[in-house]
Amino acid sequence: MENDKMVRAKEVYIKSDPSSGKMVILKEDAEAKRYFLMFVGDAEFAAIAKEQGLVDPRRPLTHQLYLSIIDKLPVEFVRVEITHMKEDTFFASVVFNADGVEHRMDSRPSDGVALALNRKIPIMVNEKLFRRELTQEEIEEYEGIVKTIKF
Repeated sequence: MENDKMVRAKEVYIKSDPSSGKMVILKEDAEAKRYFLMFVGDAEFAAIAKEQGLVDPRRPLTHQLYLSIIDKLPVEFVRVEITHMKEDTFFASVVFNADGVEHRMDSRPSDGVALALNRKIPIMVNEKLFRRELTQEEIEEYEGIVKTIKF
């Protein structure tokens, strides 16, 4: 993993679909033809939506409580890195400085994204985790293949 290229995700989108669930989509920019996609739970979805200004909970969410406590300490958040997938689970780290020393803590990617949005720090994603958007021709070809398969 040390030689894997990390790409900064500057766009964060959330999507809720009754048939496929709640998703977080990261892209290098709005026009990028590739994306990173992860499915998240309700709490993680709410935290990211809150940080995007899409919801305004009446009470602090869990990550807001922890960040309020951390604000009292000499800690500077540097970046979030979504590094790899193992056994269908994505792994991430939060990188921060404390007392002049850089530290790295294991994190769920969704928690890292909420933190990064709150602190306005970079979200870096391993290039190998990006998916390419399909062209309209590829979509039509796959739809044609699916129609010919009998279940």
